[in-house]
Amino acid sequence: MIPRRLLLLLMAGLFILGLVVFRQHQLAHWRVSAAPARAAPRQLAPRFEVADHHRHVVKFERFLGRQRVVLLFFDAEQGAASDPHLQMLVRNFDTLKRAGIEVVAISDATPYANLEAEKAAGYSFPFPLLTDIDLKIPATSPVHRMYGLYDAKREKSLNGLFLIARDGTVPIGPQGSPLPVSNIEETIRQLCQNK
Repeated sequence: MIPRRLLLLLMAGLFILGLVVFRQHQLAHWRVSAAPARAAPRQLAPRFEVADHHRHVVKFERFLGRQRVVLLFFDAEQGAASDPHLQMLVRNFDTLKRAGIEVVAISDATPYANLEAEKAAGYSFPFPLLTDIDLKIPATSPVHRMYGLYDAKREKSLNGLFLIARDGTVPIGPQGSPLPVSNIEETIRQLCQNK
């Protein structure tokens, strides 16, 4: 039979070994997660002036400085009635509004095309659908270009979503243009959960 002292010493050694392994695992985890994520630098969101789907001139500046803004660049080829991200914003508009978030959508679609999409959908869009055409100088996708969502090689506008803070700032990427969110659907879900 093992003496009681030896058994107690063995149990204490196992307990200490368990604590050491646990502590080393904890420290290794802290080393990995302790490095704070660097926040992207921010700058004022580019301002613009374009027409909405009712052909009214809209100054984007009027949305800034009062509440957070979700700015969606949607697919003009799919149209406002069919774009899945735009439809997700329409379905969750009341939740976003209660959270103090303003929604603005923009594409290369003409005001007429956006108005027809509204008629086809059978309801009025609860937020402005803007047309990315410069009112002073007819230029291709000037707002898409300002936000870094224009592929000059293919001469095509790209889709994206930007979160603009209440102070009117947006994160900027390494090339100096505003940084879109990486996952549009997940971002909308998180906004609806007020995260």
